[in-house]
Amino acid sequence: MGAAVLVAMTLAASACGGGQPVMSGTLSTADVNDTAVPQDSVASGTVSSSRLILGGRVRCTATVSRSVQAGDPVGLTFSLRNVSNDRVKVPLYRGGLWLVVRAADGTTYDTRVPLRDEIGPMTLPTTILPGTTKTVPEVGKYLRVRWRGPLQVTPGCGQTALPVLSVGVNVAGPPPDEPSALAAVVTASGHLLDHCRPERAGVAVEGQIFPPSGGTFPPSGDTPPMSATCSVSIQNEGQFLVAQTLIASPPDLALGDLHVNQPYEQLSLRHPSPYEAVAWEFVVTKDGATPVAAAEADATKPADHMAPDWTWTSSGVQRLGSGSSRCGGSGGSWGGTGPTVEFISVCPA
Repeated sequence: MGAAVLVAMTLAASACGGGQPVMSGTLSTADVNDTAVPQDSVASGTVSSSRLILGGRVRCTATVSRSVQAGDPVGLTFSLRNVSNDRVKVPLYRGGLWLVVRAADGTTYDTRVPLRDEIGPMTLPTTILPGTTKTVPEVGKYLRVRWRGPLQVTPGCGQTALPVLSVGVNVAGPPPDEPSALAAVVTASGHLLDHCRPERAGVAVEGQIFPPSGGTFPPSGDTPPMSATCSVSIQNEGQFLVAQTLIASPPDLALGDLHVNQPYEQLSLRHPSPYEAVAWEFVVTKDGATPVAAAEADATKPADHMAPDWTWTSSGVQRLGSGSSRCGGSGGSWGGTGPTVEFISVCPA
């Protein structure tokens, strides 16, 4: 996978100029008051807050459901209305719009953090004509709820924070017992844990991770399975559980040497090459397990071979990039809801 970091979010750090106008111009007579008070719409089941930005030329409004299901995305919709008489340029993507979620236990997730080291093309500001509105849906769609509520959500437009929104967390409780939770995680792993299946929470087992079968790209062909150590730990969040799956290959890579940086599900470890490590987090309810976050780290020894990699989901395996990496080097991925697994078994041990 090389040294590139894959981050499955579409936001990154940028700013709207700290409330200063991007272009000079005059204000229109409409919509110039900055009330900055959250609005609760019972009929639509949403809450929203807004604030004037860019020197009062643009009104930024964020709207979110009053409650979300555990395991579902937070997903805010932003609308930016040009209330001036001139065109205004506004950064909407790569961090121009963001949110900070604070859970009831104090956990804080800032959607700008996972993208600080992201490498990608520069995006230009969007021009909004006078009196028109630009809507950006599903900001934070990759941030899935795995904390008990209520959540305090602070939306942001550039350098300007909007008033805090309170969002409830719904769940069909009570949570399942431990054996049922483990079985749900294995089922939701898309066959990744079929041959390395933990039987008790927090107790590691040794087994094998097999490449996908069927018509995948790259074809699994003669890719040998990886010997691995696997575990699932469970944390009770009241009406639901959070399950953290860890996979390490070779088996002498101790799971205790894997560090998962929460709440961003970033994976770090100290181990000589070769290795493959996977962290995969699930929300578990009585209705099953839902993947919410994943990370991977790998290193291989040089050889004239290509190590295939696939991205796992609950519903199957999908192609990632070229589908293979030349043996030699290290890499990793994080930020999505399913891990990318590189089969280091084709490279020298």
